[in-house]
Order: sequence, then structure tokens, then C-alpha cells
Amino acid sequence: MGEGPARWVSCTHVFLDCDGTLVRVEGIVELARLRGQEAIVAALTEAAMAGRLPLEAVYEQRLALIRPTRAEIRHLVRIYRENLIPDAPQVLQALHAGGIAVHLLSSGLEEAVRGLGWLLGIPPQRVHAVRVRYDPFAGAWWQGEEGPVAGVEPSPLLYQDGKARLLSGFRAPGRRLMLVGDGATDLLARPAVHLFVGFGGVFHRPAIAEAADVYIACDRLAPVLPLALSPERARRLQGTPAEAVLREGLQAFRDGLARFRDPERHERFLRAWASMP
Repeated sequence: MGEGPARWVSCTHVFLDCDGTLVRVEGIVELARLRGQEAIVAALTEAAMAGRLPLEAVYEQRLALIRPTRAEIRHLVRIYRENLIPDAPQVLQALHAGGIAVHLLSSGLEEAVRGLGWLLGIPPQRVHAVRVRYDPFAGAWWQGEEGPVAGVEPSPLLYQDGKARLLSGFRAPGRRLMLVGDGATDLLARPAVHLFVGFGGVFHRPAIAEAADVYIACDRLAPVLPLALSPERARRLQGTPAEAVLREGLQAFRDGLARFRDPERHERFLRAWASMP
């Protein structure tokens, strides 16, 4: 292995999955819990996230089982907030401060994912999720209250390869894209980005751990920060609370809690950051 100068280049865009990555729950399972359907919905969700079933085979089936109302989907924002990965707000603040365009990319329900994005300072145009249609003639429609979900709007995110298709539209000269996620739909998008980071802090899925360019085995997102920033750009964070988060992320790589699939790339990454003790 060469010992010459090593360099790490900043990303321009970071795409983060929501359920199982930014938060410690699967939103659709939390909604199913309200109907006593959590066991079957959790099983269908895990089959899709582990790659045993295509997402399109289970997506509308799960919604039909529970038919959540708009009020319940809005309540999901609170559940998301209460189950955030502990350092997620600090990591996202640091990414913003480092000049990174942060997007949420999720097959979750748009209204809930947008609500989480608002809490984390991510504008609606950078939130990509699935929009639903409500039944206007069910529930207390005479009081202007929309009924339960009646279906979904067309979206590539309803399909197993949807994230890959959506991300391919972001590729352009001068852009460097990173995706962080925990499921099979994220892994399938790996060719569309420059760096795919598998997150195992909530759900450990062996296929993701083995195939991701980088795998985070701890329940923290801090390792995303040195992956997204170059040491030069990270100077913007010196003297701010974000500097501590950056150091925690680097320490995770030194301790083996985050690792590159390619050992040589792992060592080059650490050498590029060697100036930060």
C-alpha cells in the first residue's frame, strides 16, 4: 500500500433515508400498530428492506391493511421526532454549515417525512417521498375532515429501483453524491451515487453490511460528517459545536465502528484526516 499524500474530496449532495436511518422506527409499522396489524406489516416491510420481496409487491398491500388517516400520518411526525437517532440534528446542522445540500430520500409517506425534514431544517423541495390520496367521503367529511388513505400518487419511490432512478437524475458534472440508507432499495441505488453508506445502527442487514462502500455499525450518524466533508471544508466547523461531532465521527472509523469495504480505501481516508487528532 502506498504511503503518499492522501486526499478526501467533499460531497456536494447527501441523500439520507428516513425510516431505520434517521429514525429508529419504521413509520408504516408504527401506523399499523394503531390497527393491531404491526406483526404482518413489520414482516412485509422487512421482506422488502432485506430484498426478499420487491417493494412494489408490498407497498399498497400494507396501506390497504391499515388505511391511516391524515391525522395519524401527521402524528407520525411526533413519533419520528421522539425516535431520532441521537446525534441526527447535530450532524445535519453540521452538513448545512459545511455547504452540503442535504436531501431526504424515502419510500415513506410524504406528509410525515416532510414534517421531519422541517424539524431538521430541510426544505420541502429537498424531500422526496410518496404522496397519498385520501378518501374525501369517509370519516367526518361533513366537518371537512378527510378520510383514510385511498391510494398513492404515481412515484418511482413505490418501486424497488425507484431510488436508483431518482438519483440518476441528480448526476451532473461537478456533483458528488452520497446516499446513506439501511435497506435493499438503498443498496440498489449504489451505482447512481459516488459513495453508498450503509447504516446498521437500527437494523443490521448482512447484505447491506457486505456490499456498502462504507458501513456504520454504531447507532450514531457522526461518521457521515467526515465522509461528506473534506478536511479543508471542515475548517468551517472549527470552534463550533459541530467540531465535536466531526471528531466523534472520525473516532468511529479509528475504532472500527465505521469501516470501508475496501481496507486500502479505509487507510487512505484515515491518512487524509490524520491532521485532525
